[in-house]
Amino acid sequence: MSAPDTLRPWTALEQTGVQEFTYADVPRTDLHILFGHPPRRVLDIGCASGAVGRGIKKAFPGAFVAGCELDLRAVKIAQTRLDVVYTEPLRQWQATDREILKSMDTVLLLDVLEHMYNPWAELQFLAQHLQPTAQMIVSLPNIGHLSTFSELINGFWHYQPYGIKDITHLRFFTEYEMRRMFYQTGFKVDQKIYLGTPPNLQKFEKYPIGITMNKLISLQVRDEAHWLQLNAIQLGFRLSIANDDALSAEELKLRHAAHAY
Repeated sequence: MSAPDTLRPWTALEQTGVQEFTYADVPRTDLHILFGHPPRRVLDIGCASGAVGRGIKKAFPGAFVAGCELDLRAVKIAQTRLDVVYTEPLRQWQATDREILKSMDTVLLLDVLEHMYNPWAELQFLAQHLQPTAQMIVSLPNIGHLSTFSELINGFWHYQPYGIKDITHLRFFTEYEMRRMFYQTGFKVDQKIYLGTPPNLQKFEKYPIGITMNKLISLQVRDEAHWLQLNAIQLGFRLSIANDDALSAEELKLRHAAHAY
């Protein structure tokens, strides 16, 4: 396998349009903390080579894990690790396969929604077909990271072969836009974690506090959560299906109110 071309990341688009298929061959056990209940029947959408599912089967013996993956090179590996692997997008599944969705108690969407032309439709489809008690685990790259501001103020948007500005990403989300997407498509956020923050991240004794970056950007950090948000490479969420009557007033604003500019 050749190393990613960091000077010309767009060359990846001449191949499959997605990352090298071994790019995501990690178990992502850092996300197990998001499980609200032990996963017993799991669907991993965009399962790549099945490393995440294999990690779940190891951590939760007896778990059934199905994958959904479009890269046929990755599928060959995933088929040796998972119980079954589907090779068509969910919305193209036959009616009998869609029935399987109702048996799933856990769905994974790990670093995959940003690669979709219409992730909102994918989430809406899942909200309509999953059982009400299903948990959905999502991770998304955070375009609201401080590095984005630093690049923009200097006139750059540096596409990369992977990471926050992966050349294959079609959609970009801040934390607010992530949450708004979830609520508008039929879900609610039950748990949230910040991922990829520096281990030596500076701590402040009180908020709000002003900070200056590169002598060019002055920011007002509202609170600790805002500081974590600005420094997180990714965010992880546990979602559940929720009707309006299960939402707070603040959550209802995310679902129905105009955008909070």
